[in-house]
Amino acid sequence: MKKIFTHMKSHRNHIGFIFVMVTLLMAGACKNGSRQPATDLVTKRKILKKQIDSLKKELVKVERQLKDTAAAEIPYIEADTVRPDVFVKYIELQGNIQSDGNINVMPEFQGEVLKIYKKPGDKVRKGDLILKIDDKVLRNQLSEVRTQYRLALAAYTRQKRLWDQKIGSEMAYLKARTNKDALYRKLITLKSRLKKAEVRAPISGTIDDIMVKEGEMAGPVRPVARIVNLDKVYAEADVSEKYLTKIRKGTPVHLYFPELGKELDGEVGYTANFIHPNNRTYKVRIYLDNKDGLLRPNLTAHMKVLESRREGVIVLPADLIMEDRDGRTYVFVLVPTDKEGVYQVQRRYVKQGDIYKNRVLIEDGLQAGDIIAVSGARGLTEGDRVRLMQTQEQ
Repeated sequence: MKKIFTHMKSHRNHIGFIFVMVTLLMAGACKNGSRQPATDLVTKRKILKKQIDSLKKELVKVERQLKDTAAAEIPYIEADTVRPDVFVKYIELQGNIQSDGNINVMPEFQGEVLKIYKKPGDKVRKGDLILKIDDKVLRNQLSEVRTQYRLALAAYTRQKRLWDQKIGSEMAYLKARTNKDALYRKLITLKSRLKKAEVRAPISGTIDDIMVKEGEMAGPVRPVARIVNLDKVYAEADVSEKYLTKIRKGTPVHLYFPELGKELDGEVGYTANFIHPNNRTYKVRIYLDNKDGLLRPNLTAHMKVLESRREGVIVLPADLIMEDRDGRTYVFVLVPTDKEGVYQVQRRYVKQGDIYKNRVLIEDGLQAGDIIAVSGARGLTEGDRVRLMQTQEQ
Protein backbone atom coordinates (compact mmCIF):
# COMPACT_ATOMS: atom_id res chain seq x y z
CA MET A 1 0.00 0.00 0.00
CA LYS A 2 2.91 2.37 0.72
CA LYS A 3 4.13 1.77 -2.80
CA ILE A 4 0.72 2.68 -4.19
CA PHE A 5 0.54 5.93 -2.19
CA THR A 6 4.08 6.87 -3.24
CA HIS A 7 3.19 6.23 -6.85
CA MET A 8 0.01 8.30 -6.57
CA LYS A 9 1.86 11.15 -4.82
CA SER A 10 4.46 11.24 -7.60
CA HIS A 11 1.77 11.51 -10.29
CA ARG A 12 -0.09 14.21 -8.39
CA ASN A 13 3.09 16.30 -7.89
CA HIS A 14 3.77 16.07 -11.58
CA ILE A 15 0.26 17.22 -12.48
CA GLY A 16 0.43 20.04 -9.90
CA PHE A 17 3.66 21.29 -11.43
CA ILE A 18 2.01 21.39 -14.85
CA PHE A 19 -0.94 23.39 -13.47
CA VAL A 20 1.46 25.83 -11.80
CA MET A 21 3.27 26.36 -15.07
CA VAL A 22 -0.02 26.89 -16.89
CA THR A 23 -1.12 29.40 -14.25
CA LEU A 24 2.16 31.31 -14.54
CA LEU A 25 1.84 31.38 -18.29
CA MET A 26 -1.69 32.76 -18.01
CA ALA A 27 -0.58 35.31 -15.43
CA GLY A 28 2.27 36.41 -17.65
CA ALA A 29 -0.14 36.76 -20.48
CA CYS A 30 -2.42 38.96 -18.40
CA LYS A 31 0.53 41.03 -17.13
CA ASN A 32 1.76 41.75 -20.59
CA GLY A 33 -1.72 41.88 -22.09
CA SER A 34 -1.74 45.67 -22.23
CA ARG A 35 1.36 45.64 -24.39
CA GLN A 36 0.24 42.80 -26.76
CA PRO A 37 -2.26 43.02 -29.63
CA ALA A 38 -5.61 41.35 -29.14
CA THR A 39 -4.91 38.87 -31.94
CA ASP A 40 -1.82 37.57 -30.11
CA LEU A 41 -3.81 37.13 -26.94
CA VAL A 42 -6.49 35.14 -28.76
CA THR A 43 -3.81 32.92 -30.24
CA LYS A 44 -2.18 32.31 -26.85
CA ARG A 45 -5.57 31.55 -25.34
CA LYS A 46 -6.15 28.84 -27.94
CA ILE A 47 -2.74 27.36 -27.25
CA LEU A 48 -3.34 27.33 -23.51
CA LYS A 49 -6.77 25.72 -23.90
CA LYS A 50 -5.23 22.94 -25.99
CA GLN A 51 -2.59 22.44 -23.33
CA ILE A 52 -5.26 22.32 -20.63
CA ASP A 53 -7.33 19.76 -22.60
CA SER A 54 -4.23 17.65 -23.14
CA LEU A 55 -3.41 17.81 -19.45
CA LYS A 56 -6.95 16.81 -18.50
CA LYS A 57 -6.70 13.76 -20.75
CA GLU A 58 -3.35 12.92 -19.21
CA LEU A 59 -4.89 13.31 -15.76
CA VAL A 60 -7.73 10.89 -16.59
CA LYS A 61 -5.20 8.39 -17.94
CA VAL A 62 -3.04 8.66 -14.82
CA GLU A 63 -6.06 8.27 -12.52
CA ARG A 64 -7.07 5.13 -14.39
CA GLN A 65 -3.56 3.73 -14.10
CA LEU A 66 -3.55 4.47 -10.39
CA LYS A 67 -6.85 2.67 -9.97
CA ASP A 68 -5.61 -0.35 -11.96
CA THR A 69 -2.36 -0.40 -9.97
CA ALA A 70 -4.22 -0.34 -6.65
CA ALA A 71 -6.58 -3.12 -7.80
CA ALA A 72 -3.66 -5.20 -9.07
CA GLU A 73 -2.19 -5.30 -5.57
CA ILE A 74 -5.21 -7.44 -4.38
CA PRO A 75 -4.65 -10.98 -5.72
CA TYR A 76 -7.31 -13.13 -7.36
CA ILE A 77 -7.81 -16.64 -6.00
CA GLU A 78 -10.17 -19.55 -6.55
CA ALA A 79 -12.74 -20.25 -3.89
CA ASP A 80 -15.69 -22.55 -3.35
CA THR A 81 -18.94 -22.38 -1.43
CA VAL A 82 -19.54 -25.03 1.20
CA ARG A 83 -22.60 -27.16 0.42
CA PRO A 84 -24.14 -30.24 2.10
CA ASP A 85 -22.69 -33.42 0.65
CA VAL A 86 -22.70 -37.19 1.05
CA PHE A 87 -19.78 -38.93 2.75
CA VAL A 88 -19.29 -42.62 2.03
CA LYS A 89 -16.54 -44.79 3.47
CA TYR A 90 -15.68 -48.28 2.26
CA ILE A 91 -13.60 -51.19 3.51
CA GLU A 92 -11.52 -52.35 0.56
CA LEU A 93 -10.79 -56.06 0.21
CA GLN A 94 -9.34 -58.40 -2.36
CA GLY A 95 -10.78 -61.85 -2.85
CA ASN A 96 -11.37 -64.61 -5.38
CA ILE A 97 -14.31 -66.17 -7.13
CA GLN A 98 -15.24 -69.60 -5.82
CA SER A 99 -17.96 -72.06 -6.75
CA ASP A 100 -19.56 -75.00 -5.01
CA GLY A 101 -20.21 -76.34 -8.49
CA ASN A 102 -16.56 -77.21 -9.16
CA ILE A 103 -16.49 -80.98 -8.67
CA ASN A 104 -13.86 -83.63 -9.26
CA VAL A 105 -15.65 -86.88 -10.06
CA MET A 106 -14.14 -89.84 -8.19
CA PRO A 107 -15.26 -93.40 -9.08
CA GLU A 108 -16.17 -95.76 -6.24
CA PHE A 109 -15.38 -98.83 -8.33
CA GLN A 110 -11.96 -100.02 -9.46
CA GLY A 111 -11.36 -101.46 -12.87
CA GLU A 112 -10.56 -100.81 -16.50
CA VAL A 113 -12.36 -97.94 -18.25
CA LEU A 114 -14.61 -99.70 -20.71
CA LYS A 115 -16.44 -96.79 -22.37
CA ILE A 116 -16.41 -92.94 -22.10
CA TYR A 117 -19.70 -91.33 -23.07
CA LYS A 118 -18.90 -87.60 -22.58
CA LYS A 119 -16.17 -85.22 -23.69
CA PRO A 120 -14.95 -81.82 -22.37
CA GLY A 121 -17.49 -79.08 -23.08
CA ASP A 122 -20.54 -81.34 -22.96
CA LYS A 123 -23.47 -80.22 -20.84
CA VAL A 124 -24.66 -82.80 -18.34
CA ARG A 125 -27.51 -83.13 -15.90
CA LYS A 126 -27.24 -84.73 -12.50
CA GLY A 127 -27.29 -88.52 -12.98
CA ASP A 128 -26.10 -88.55 -16.61
CA LEU A 129 -23.69 -91.40 -17.45
CA ILE A 130 -20.12 -90.18 -17.98
CA LEU A 131 -18.17 -93.44 -18.34
CA LYS A 132 -18.41 -97.18 -17.71
CA ILE A 133 -15.88 -99.33 -15.86
CA ASP A 134 -15.51 -103.01 -16.75
CA ASP A 135 -17.71 -104.99 -14.32
CA LYS A 136 -17.47 -108.46 -15.86
CA VAL A 137 -16.06 -110.09 -12.72
CA LEU A 138 -18.70 -108.47 -10.53
CA ARG A 139 -21.47 -109.58 -12.87
CA ASN A 140 -20.25 -113.16 -12.68
CA GLN A 141 -20.26 -112.93 -8.88
CA LEU A 142 -23.74 -111.47 -8.99
CA SER A 143 -24.98 -114.29 -11.21
CA GLU A 144 -23.51 -116.90 -8.86
CA VAL A 145 -25.00 -115.30 -5.76
CA ARG A 146 -28.35 -114.95 -7.46
CA THR A 147 -28.37 -118.72 -8.14
CA GLN A 148 -27.40 -119.43 -4.55
CA TYR A 149 -30.11 -117.15 -3.30
CA ARG A 150 -32.76 -118.91 -5.35
CA LEU A 151 -31.75 -122.26 -3.89
CA ALA A 152 -31.66 -120.82 -0.37
CA LEU A 153 -35.08 -119.25 -0.88
CA ALA A 154 -36.53 -122.58 -2.03
CA ALA A 155 -35.00 -124.38 0.96
CA TYR A 156 -36.33 -121.75 3.34
CA THR A 157 -39.80 -121.96 1.84
CA ARG A 158 -39.89 -125.74 2.28
CA GLN A 159 -38.62 -125.59 5.86
CA LYS A 160 -41.09 -122.87 6.74
CA ARG A 161 -43.98 -124.94 5.41
CA LEU A 162 -42.89 -127.91 7.48
CA TRP A 163 -42.36 -125.74 10.54
CA ASP A 164 -45.79 -124.22 10.17
CA GLN A 165 -47.15 -127.84 10.21
CA LYS A 166 -45.11 -128.60 13.33
CA ILE A 167 -42.97 -130.96 11.30
CA GLY A 168 -39.17 -130.90 11.37
CA SER A 169 -36.79 -129.17 13.72
CA GLU A 170 -36.71 -125.51 14.60
CA MET A 171 -32.96 -125.47 14.05
CA ALA A 172 -33.32 -126.53 10.41
CA TYR A 173 -35.91 -123.81 9.89
CA LEU A 174 -33.73 -121.08 11.49
CA LYS A 175 -30.66 -122.19 9.53
CA ALA A 176 -32.57 -122.01 6.22
CA ARG A 177 -33.89 -118.54 7.05
CA THR A 178 -30.46 -117.25 8.06
CA ASN A 179 -28.85 -118.61 4.89
CA LYS A 180 -31.57 -117.06 2.75
CA ASP A 181 -31.29 -113.64 4.45
CA ALA A 182 -27.47 -113.62 4.19
CA LEU A 183 -27.53 -114.37 0.49
CA TYR A 184 -30.19 -111.71 -0.05
CA ARG A 185 -28.04 -109.08 1.63
CA LYS A 186 -25.04 -110.17 -0.44
CA LEU A 187 -27.16 -109.94 -3.58
CA ILE A 188 -28.22 -106.38 -2.72
CA THR A 189 -24.60 -105.42 -1.99
CA LEU A 190 -23.39 -106.76 -5.32
CA LYS A 191 -26.14 -104.95 -7.19
CA SER A 192 -25.18 -101.75 -5.42
CA ARG A 193 -21.51 -102.22 -6.30
CA LEU A 194 -22.47 -102.99 -9.87
CA LYS A 195 -24.19 -99.61 -10.18
CA LYS A 196 -20.96 -97.92 -9.11
CA ALA A 197 -19.26 -99.25 -12.20
CA GLU A 198 -21.30 -96.62 -14.02
CA VAL A 199 -19.76 -93.20 -13.20
CA ARG A 200 -22.54 -90.62 -13.31
CA ALA A 201 -22.59 -86.81 -12.94
CA PRO A 202 -23.10 -85.82 -9.28
CA ILE A 203 -24.27 -82.31 -10.32
CA SER A 204 -25.57 -80.56 -13.40
CA GLY A 205 -23.03 -78.49 -15.29
CA THR A 206 -20.37 -78.69 -17.98
CA ILE A 207 -17.68 -81.35 -18.40
CA ASP A 208 -14.50 -79.35 -17.92
CA ASP A 209 -12.06 -82.24 -18.24
CA ILE A 210 -11.91 -86.01 -18.75
CA MET A 211 -8.84 -87.31 -16.93
CA VAL A 212 -8.72 -90.93 -18.13
CA LYS A 213 -8.79 -92.78 -21.41
CA GLU A 214 -10.54 -95.94 -22.47
CA GLY A 215 -8.46 -98.95 -21.46
CA GLU A 216 -6.83 -97.20 -18.48
CA MET A 217 -7.40 -98.26 -14.91
CA ALA A 218 -9.69 -96.15 -12.75
CA GLY A 219 -10.29 -96.26 -9.03
CA PRO A 220 -11.28 -94.32 -5.91
CA VAL A 221 -7.85 -92.66 -5.52
CA ARG A 222 -7.90 -90.78 -8.84
CA PRO A 223 -10.52 -88.40 -10.31
CA VAL A 224 -11.77 -89.32 -13.76
CA ALA A 225 -13.59 -86.08 -14.67
CA ARG A 226 -14.25 -82.52 -13.53
CA ILE A 227 -17.67 -80.89 -13.74
CA VAL A 228 -18.14 -77.15 -13.36
CA ASN A 229 -21.43 -75.36 -12.79
CA LEU A 230 -20.92 -71.58 -12.83
CA ASP A 231 -24.54 -70.45 -12.72
CA LYS A 232 -24.04 -69.62 -9.05
CA VAL A 233 -20.69 -68.44 -7.72
CA TYR A 234 -19.48 -66.37 -4.79
CA ALA A 235 -16.65 -63.94 -4.07
CA GLU A 236 -14.74 -64.87 -0.94
CA ALA A 237 -12.31 -62.71 1.04
CA ASP A 238 -10.51 -62.65 4.38
CA VAL A 239 -11.53 -59.77 6.67
CA SER A 240 -9.73 -58.43 9.74
CA GLU A 241 -11.46 -59.18 13.02
CA LYS A 242 -11.66 -55.42 13.75
CA TYR A 243 -14.55 -55.23 11.28
CA LEU A 244 -16.68 -57.82 13.07
CA THR A 245 -19.31 -55.23 14.03
CA LYS A 246 -19.25 -53.45 10.67
CA ILE A 247 -19.41 -56.23 8.10
CA ARG A 248 -22.46 -58.37 8.57
CA LYS A 249 -24.88 -60.35 6.46
CA GLY A 250 -26.71 -57.91 4.18
CA THR A 251 -23.97 -55.22 4.11
CA PRO A 252 -23.81 -53.68 0.58
CA VAL A 253 -20.72 -54.50 -1.51
CA HIS A 254 -19.43 -53.13 -4.83
CA LEU A 255 -17.26 -55.57 -6.80
CA TYR A 256 -14.82 -54.88 -9.63
CA PHE A 257 -13.12 -57.50 -11.77
CA PRO A 258 -10.06 -55.88 -13.39
CA GLU A 259 -9.44 -58.73 -15.81
CA LEU A 260 -12.96 -58.41 -17.19
CA GLY A 261 -13.48 -54.66 -16.73
CA LYS A 262 -16.77 -55.63 -15.11
CA GLU A 263 -18.54 -54.16 -12.06
CA LEU A 264 -21.30 -55.70 -9.96
CA ASP A 265 -23.26 -54.73 -6.86
CA GLY A 266 -24.15 -57.28 -4.23
CA GLU A 267 -24.32 -57.81 -0.50
CA VAL A 268 -22.63 -59.97 2.08
CA GLY A 269 -24.38 -63.34 2.13
CA TYR A 270 -22.28 -65.17 4.68
CA THR A 271 -19.81 -64.36 7.47
CA ALA A 272 -17.78 -67.13 9.05
CA ASN A 273 -18.00 -67.81 12.77
CA PHE A 274 -14.37 -68.88 12.98
CA ILE A 275 -11.46 -66.41 13.32
CA HIS A 276 -8.19 -67.81 12.02
CA PRO A 277 -5.65 -67.67 14.86
CA ASN A 278 -2.65 -67.01 12.60
CA ASN A 279 -3.82 -63.84 10.83
CA ARG A 280 -6.85 -62.86 12.95
CA THR A 281 -9.22 -62.84 9.98
CA TYR A 282 -12.55 -64.41 9.13
CA LYS A 283 -14.13 -65.19 5.77
CA VAL A 284 -17.02 -63.41 4.07
CA ARG A 285 -18.90 -64.44 0.94
CA ILE A 286 -20.89 -62.45 -1.60
CA TYR A 287 -23.14 -64.73 -3.67
CA LEU A 288 -23.43 -63.75 -7.33
CA ASP A 289 -25.45 -64.73 -10.38
CA ASN A 290 -23.25 -65.76 -13.28
CA LYS A 291 -25.59 -66.37 -16.16
CA ASP A 292 -23.02 -65.31 -18.76
CA GLY A 293 -20.39 -67.64 -17.25
CA LEU A 294 -17.64 -64.99 -17.18
CA LEU A 295 -16.94 -65.33 -13.46
CA ARG A 296 -14.57 -68.26 -13.20
CA PRO A 297 -13.13 -69.92 -10.08
CA ASN A 298 -10.02 -68.12 -8.72
CA LEU A 299 -10.74 -64.93 -10.70
CA THR A 300 -9.52 -61.89 -8.74
CA ALA A 301 -12.24 -59.65 -7.29
CA HIS A 302 -11.72 -56.18 -5.78
CA MET A 303 -14.42 -55.52 -3.21
CA LYS A 304 -15.57 -52.31 -1.55
CA VAL A 305 -17.71 -53.10 1.47
CA LEU A 306 -19.80 -50.21 2.77
CA GLU A 307 -18.57 -49.15 6.22
CA SER A 308 -20.58 -45.94 6.71
CA ARG A 309 -22.72 -43.46 4.79
CA ARG A 310 -23.79 -39.97 5.96
CA GLU A 311 -25.87 -37.45 4.03
CA GLY A 312 -26.18 -33.68 4.43
CA VAL A 313 -22.69 -33.29 5.89
CA ILE A 314 -19.70 -31.06 5.10
CA VAL A 315 -16.92 -32.79 3.16
CA LEU A 316 -13.63 -31.19 2.05
CA PRO A 317 -10.58 -32.34 0.08
CA ALA A 318 -7.78 -33.23 2.49
CA ASP A 319 -5.29 -30.83 0.85
CA LEU A 320 -7.42 -27.80 1.86
CA ILE A 321 -7.03 -28.58 5.55
CA MET A 322 -3.94 -27.17 7.30
CA GLU A 323 -2.45 -27.65 10.73
CA ASP A 324 -0.92 -25.13 13.12
CA ARG A 325 1.97 -25.65 15.52
CA ASP A 326 -0.38 -26.95 18.19
CA GLY A 327 -1.76 -29.63 15.88
CA ARG A 328 -5.11 -27.90 15.42
CA THR A 329 -6.63 -28.17 11.94
CA TYR A 330 -8.07 -25.18 10.10
CA VAL A 331 -9.13 -23.78 6.73
CA PHE A 332 -9.19 -20.24 5.33
CA VAL A 333 -12.67 -18.74 5.09
CA LEU A 334 -13.33 -15.65 2.94
CA VAL A 335 -15.54 -12.94 4.48
CA PRO A 336 -16.95 -10.08 2.34
CA THR A 337 -15.68 -6.56 3.15
CA ASP A 338 -17.33 -3.18 2.65
CA LYS A 339 -15.51 -2.89 -0.67
CA GLU A 340 -17.34 -4.62 -3.49
CA GLY A 341 -15.67 -7.79 -4.74
CA VAL A 342 -13.03 -7.81 -1.99
CA TYR A 343 -12.90 -10.50 0.71
CA GLN A 344 -10.89 -10.80 3.90
CA VAL A 345 -9.13 -14.04 4.82
CA GLN A 346 -10.03 -15.55 8.19
CA ARG A 347 -8.69 -18.69 9.85
CA ARG A 348 -11.43 -21.13 10.83
CA TYR A 349 -10.60 -24.11 13.04
CA VAL A 350 -12.41 -27.32 12.13
CA LYS A 351 -12.95 -30.74 13.70
CA GLN A 352 -12.17 -33.64 11.39
CA GLY A 353 -14.06 -36.91 11.23
CA ASP A 354 -13.48 -39.95 9.01
CA ILE A 355 -11.19 -39.75 5.97
CA TYR A 356 -11.63 -41.75 2.77
CA LYS A 357 -9.94 -41.28 -0.62
CA ASN A 358 -8.64 -37.75 0.19
CA ARG A 359 -12.12 -36.67 1.34
CA VAL A 360 -12.45 -35.49 4.93
CA LEU A 361 -15.68 -35.39 6.92
CA ILE A 362 -15.92 -32.07 8.82
CA GLU A 363 -17.72 -32.62 12.10
CA ASP A 364 -17.62 -29.00 13.32
CA GLY A 365 -16.35 -25.52 12.34
CA LEU A 366 -18.02 -24.99 8.96
CA GLN A 367 -21.57 -24.60 7.76
CA ALA A 368 -23.31 -24.46 4.41
CA GLY A 369 -22.77 -21.14 2.65
CA ASP A 370 -19.24 -20.51 3.94
CA ILE A 371 -16.73 -19.52 1.25
CA ILE A 372 -13.36 -21.24 1.54
CA ALA A 373 -10.11 -20.59 -0.33
CA VAL A 374 -9.25 -23.35 -2.80
CA SER A 375 -6.22 -22.51 -4.96
CA GLY A 376 -3.29 -20.81 -3.26
CA ALA A 377 -4.75 -21.34 0.20
CA ARG A 378 -1.38 -22.29 1.67
CA GLY A 379 0.11 -18.99 0.55
CA LEU A 380 -2.47 -16.90 2.39
CA THR A 381 -2.25 -15.26 5.80
CA GLU A 382 -5.13 -14.34 8.07
CA GLY A 383 -6.18 -10.77 7.35
CA ASP A 384 -5.18 -10.80 3.67
CA ARG A 385 -7.56 -9.24 1.19
CA VAL A 386 -8.39 -11.10 -1.96
CA ARG A 387 -10.72 -11.11 -4.92
CA LEU A 388 -12.45 -14.13 -6.36
CA MET A 389 -11.86 -15.51 -9.80
CA GLN A 390 -14.47 -14.43 -12.32
CA THR A 391 -15.88 -17.99 -12.48
CA GLN A 392 -16.57 -17.83 -8.75
CA GLU A 393 -18.18 -14.38 -8.83
CA GLN A 394 -20.76 -15.37 -11.43
